[in-house]
Amino acid sequence: MDPTKILLLVQIAVLVVLLAVVIFFLVLDKKKKPLPNAFDELKDVIRQTRDLSGSFQEQIQIKIDLVNRVMAELDDKIREARLTAEEIEKVNLVTRQSRDFTASDVLKLSRGGYEPGDISRLTGIPLGEVQLMIKMNNQDDA
Repeated sequence: MDPTKILLLVQIAVLVVLLAVVIFFLVLDKKKKPLPNAFDELKDVIRQTRDLSGSFQEQIQIKIDLVNRVMAELDDKIREARLTAEEIEKVNLVTRQSRDFTASDVLKLSRGGYEPGDISRLTGIPLGEVQLMIKMNNQDDA
């Protein structure tokens, strides 16, 4: 007999045996009945999972609300910081402009009859500095 035919017959026999084993296990599995308390345990697990997911969802919502509040506060702080920066720029500009005027300019305006408040407004130099410059000049003249 041809060896390939023998090999084919052996393969068929092995497949028949394996098929018989599979069928045997399928029949044996069908005869088993599920335990009655298995469904109850499964229901408990599903209920616990549902409770945990609900709790988790509540915690996530709390965290989302907290993050939204923090973001709103940060937006407010950013707005305040921008306004403060704009004010600082304005003050810085006035300060730079006031540096363009010297003490001699202040004294000339004072001799010209301007009051310290007017000189301060014209030059951008703070009133106290204008008064100090005028006072120091008056002391030097005396």
